[in-house]
Amino acid sequence: MGSGVGEITELLHAARAGDAPALQEVFAAVYPTLRTLAGSRLRGMPGEYTLSPTALVHEAYLKLVGAGRLDLTDRQHFFACAARAMRHILVDHARARAALSRGGHALRVDWDGVQDTAIDTQALLDVNQALDRLDAISPALRELVELRVFAGMTLEELAEINDRSLRSINRDWQRARALLMAQMTEPDP
Repeated sequence: MGSGVGEITELLHAARAGDAPALQEVFAAVYPTLRTLAGSRLRGMPGEYTLSPTALVHEAYLKLVGAGRLDLTDRQHFFACAARAMRHILVDHARARAALSRGGHALRVDWDGVQDTAIDTQALLDVNQALDRLDAISPALRELVELRVFAGMTLEELAEINDRSLRSINRDWQRARALLMAQMTEPDP
């Protein structure tokens, strides 16, 4: 997962204290990891999808630093915020594509660790709405889904950044999937 947990956390604490170059060091340290995660997310996109892994990471960076003062507490919080930024960027691109061509194109979403599960643009927008509803139930489970689906992290990586056992992360993943599926079958309020 890139640089050490302590190093990233120390840099984030320095950035919170007003050291602007420290935040740039964080991004430099985790850039290869973010780019790899973005690449895995975009690999299943249709060939004409115009967003590259580099562009996704750069847009996520701009979204994070453009949000004003970042109050990132540790490495796990950083990756959670980056995953959320990537989710919003992908959803915005899906909305734009849906507006251009009715129904959009097929996108791949990893629900079971299987990269070949394709859903269309409207389904991605439905997932986004379901995540918003899941957030009202459990922000931690919503974050887990964002990290897994939109940042492409494995269960092992999630266990590492959350400093939890693989078994407990897997249990939360199963619960998050069940709740998300339930949210997706419920009609909009």
